[in-house]
Amino acid sequence: MKELWHGFECEEFEFEGHDATVVFPKVKPVGKIAIKVEYWNAFPDVEIKLLERGFYVVGVDNISRFATKEDCDIKARFLEHIAKEYGIKGKCVPVGMSCGGAHALRFAGFYPELVSCIFIDAPVLNYCSFPGKIGNEDCEGVWKREFIKAYPGIKRSKLLNFPEHPLNMADVLIENKIPVIMVYGSDDKTVIYEENGKLLEDAFDGTDLLKTIRVGCRGHHPHGMIDLEDSKTIADWIAEHS
Repeated sequence: MKELWHGFECEEFEFEGHDATVVFPKVKPVGKIAIKVEYWNAFPDVEIKLLERGFYVVGVDNISRFATKEDCDIKARFLEHIAKEYGIKGKCVPVGMSCGGAHALRFAGFYPELVSCIFIDAPVLNYCSFPGKIGNEDCEGVWKREFIKAYPGIKRSKLLNFPEHPLNMADVLIENKIPVIMVYGSDDKTVIYEENGKLLEDAFDGTDLLKTIRVGCRGHHPHGMIDLEDSKTIADWIAEHS
């Protein structure tokens, strides 16, 4: 049975025990897929603009917001499922905000053949920064409640050489020529740009694969652009590169 998601028809169902959604464009589909990789209903301006351009928008809930290999594998099987069940085929565009940025890079790193381009906003890319920062009350709570459950046995003393950092996927993205558009707020005190996104800039230095947009006077929230015209700019970039 079709429901409505921000005015667009959608189908909600269970996939391998996880809540999943497929949203259908009102206009003729263009054969492109945006997958919201975390925080399904949060700040959907860009996804709505992609639907208006004929994209499908899809998502499947994660086990953890810290981008385990298991969650990446579930996404790959989910995309295979919607190709078979709905005829929705083609490479996807991971859309990731905050911890969704970790999911976007990790998924693309494990499955570059399934990804055309990536949109990330205030992305968590360096677990030493979030949630690994010692002495930060929020990080301490997230570390104890979530991170050590996602990665059993992890200790902060081992975090510098931790192979699961999302940033470690940068070389795979460059090798496969997967372009990335990244938005960040100049006043983000939660996921500090210099400790996360700036390191991705450094990794992509010398390539033309990374576009960054700085939003002045914005903190970690709200994700997305303050100016709706800028959301259109992001959607236009995704449409061009997907």
